[in-house]
Amino acid sequence: MDNGALIFIIVLEAIIIVWLASKLRQYQNFEQMLDTRPAKNAASQTGDGAAGVTPGAADGAQGHQPGAAAGDALASSASEDELLDMPGDEPEVNIEEAKRVQLVMARCHYAEFYLEQLDDDYELGQFKHIVNSCKQTATGITDPFFKSSAIHPLVTLLDRAGWENERDKLIALVEDENILQQIRSELSAQPDDA
Repeated sequence: MDNGALIFIIVLEAIIIVWLASKLRQYQNFEQMLDTRPAKNAASQTGDGAAGVTPGAADGAQGHQPGAAAGDALASSASEDELLDMPGDEPEVNIEEAKRVQLVMARCHYAEFYLEQLDDDYELGQFKHIVNSCKQTATGITDPFFKSSAIHPLVTLLDRAGWENERDKLIALVEDENILQQIRSELSAQPDDA
C-alpha cells in the first residue's frame, strides 16, 4: 500500500471515531435525561422539590432553553413529559418496544426490494428470512399498540407479495382497533391484481 492510501484510511477512521463519539455523547445525554426525570417528578410530588425549585424552573436553570421565560420552561418540561408518557407500562419499556417497531419497519422496507424477484430461489429465501424475523420481532412485543404498529408494515408487505394466508393470520393478531381499521381501509383501497 502506498502512503496516500494509508493516510486516507487513517483520516476515514478518525472521522468514524469522531462520529461514534458524538453518538455516544447523545446517548449518554438521553440516558441522563431519563435517569433524572423520575427524581424530578418524585421531588415535585412530595412537594419539597430541590431547594424549592420546580421541575420546570430547574430545566430553565440548567440551560436547556437559554433566555426563555419561566412559562416557556414549564411548557417545555410538560412537552418532554408528554414524550415520555407514551402508551404502555414504563418509558424504558416503551422505548425498547418502539425500537422494535422501527426495526420491523426498516426490515419490511428492505424486503420490498425482493418483491419483484420472488421467482428466484435465493431471493425467495431471503424474503422469507426477513418476513420470519419481522414476525418474530412483532409478535414478541407485549404492548398492544406497539405490537399492532409493528404488524402493520408486515401486513402491507405480505399483501404486496400476494401471501394472503400469512397476511390474514397477522391481521388476526392486531389488537389496536385504530390500526386495524387503517389496515382494512388500506387493503380495501388497493386494486386487486388477480
